[in-house]
Amino acid sequence: MTASLSSQSESALNAGQAYQQALQLTLRKAMSCHEANQLPDAEQLYQAVLQAQPEHAEANHNLGVLKLEMLQAEASLPYFEAALAAMPESQRYWLSYINALILAGQNELAQRTLAFGREHGLDGDAVEVLTKIIEANLMAMRPSDAHGV
Repeated sequence: MTASLSSQSESALNAGQAYQQALQLTLRKAMSCHEANQLPDAEQLYQAVLQAQPEHAEANHNLGVLKLEMLQAEASLPYFEAALAAMPESQRYWLSYINALILAGQNELAQRTLAFGREHGLDGDAVEVLTKIIEANLMAMRPSDAHGV
């Protein structure tokens, strides 16, 4: 009886490992398609990974990047948010999300998100660049003074 349970446990473990390997293989194939600019194929493969594991940080992030490359900034946001939820310590995911917010025209939210990120250790040259872009965008949105009209 013990040997049977041990064999079943081993079999389940092997099946789990095979499943994870297949998932990783699908992700690598998606990334290869993405790099080769085969965006529809890459999107389909990223979606397959997310269907199996919706919280997969890298697949979510990469699909967000793909959506940005397809000029779909609004559509990228949920993927970046999911990537951040799964791996909030990733500076790259924070920067991508903030960049997507800017591209989606959500500069105030980008500014608040950037401030929150800075409070939690987000820093570097890219942060400074994003700060300047947000400030310029917000300044451009303010109505100009109409003196002398």
